[in-house]
Amino acid sequence: MLNVLNNPASTFEMLSDFARHNQLEPVETYRAALEAIVKVLPPPGSLLHLPDLPTLIIPDLHARREMLLAIFQTPLMEGPFAGRQVFELLQQGLINVVCVGDIVHSEERSNWVINLDGEWTPELLDKEMVRSLGAGAMIMYLKLQYPEHFHCLRGNHDDMAAEFGPFRKFVGLKYDEQDEPVLVDGQSVLTADKGESQIVRDWILAREGYGQTFLDAWTQFERALPLFAQGSYYVISHTLPDISFSESDLHDPNKLRNITLALTSNRGINPPAIKSTLDNLGLKDIVQRWFYGHSRVLPEKNGGKYEEDLDGLLVRLNNPKKQVFAYVPLASDERRFDPTRDVYLIE
Repeated sequence: MLNVLNNPASTFEMLSDFARHNQLEPVETYRAALEAIVKVLPPPGSLLHLPDLPTLIIPDLHARREMLLAIFQTPLMEGPFAGRQVFELLQQGLINVVCVGDIVHSEERSNWVINLDGEWTPELLDKEMVRSLGAGAMIMYLKLQYPEHFHCLRGNHDDMAAEFGPFRKFVGLKYDEQDEPVLVDGQSVLTADKGESQIVRDWILAREGYGQTFLDAWTQFERALPLFAQGSYYVISHTLPDISFSESDLHDPNKLRNITLALTSNRGINPPAIKSTLDNLGLKDIVQRWFYGHSRVLPEKNGGKYEEDLDGLLVRLNNPKKQVFAYVPLASDERRFDPTRDVYLIE
């Protein structure tokens, strides 16, 4: 069992040291964190109700340990805690921090493959596992140290067992010189029979000390990550649903798989599903903002910081090249969320 007194997330210095490790931890380190975290996370399908505090929303992580550190070091520019750093406020229980998921799988193509044909090497995969497992451990440590105030939702990449099907973005895909995937008749050109999710799963199963028991433990962690968070006048999910659901649906084992797919993997905007969901949850007249990530915000949209839709109800945050996060003031503050002032971009 992890000794929380020695938790790397107890101080910023310890967390920074852990995040900078460029080698795998002993497998027992990951196993101890996995054993401890499932005792803290809620049952699968739980609706996360956030404490009535200012909230920071961190978009898709994708193994960017350095992004977490940079955000934690950033002083807020607005609100009652202006001038104070994020990590200090988290330590003191003065804010919520919510990550929208996609803990693993870095989104730099050069981290995965060696050429435009999408060929990978065992050396690159080993480095990716250091990044991804390290980011996952950081999330676990933060949740263990600050269980009431640090949260992470589930994204589509948080599926090491590939329960929702294989995933690939760079491995075994042909790219052109403009760093765009090559399409033939609208379909990607495959150059190998496995993508990122399969080679990661194979790495876990084949590596000594890991294997099926480790995969099962990590999968249990991913299943327990909440899908949906509710604040005083806003909600957060990894992506937007294409089906409507209620809180009772989240607890229904027969419906949870479809809802998980809808809140982690769907692309696009389905206004009836969004509005019906808010109505089912009793939030139709309360929620002013729905924050999500999943799809990247293009550079021409507010400098890549955010994109709004449905008259400002929807706020998308996700920039794989830059470090972005949002600060959401309390409902009782002198003003509510304003993306022009409250979305931070760390160059």
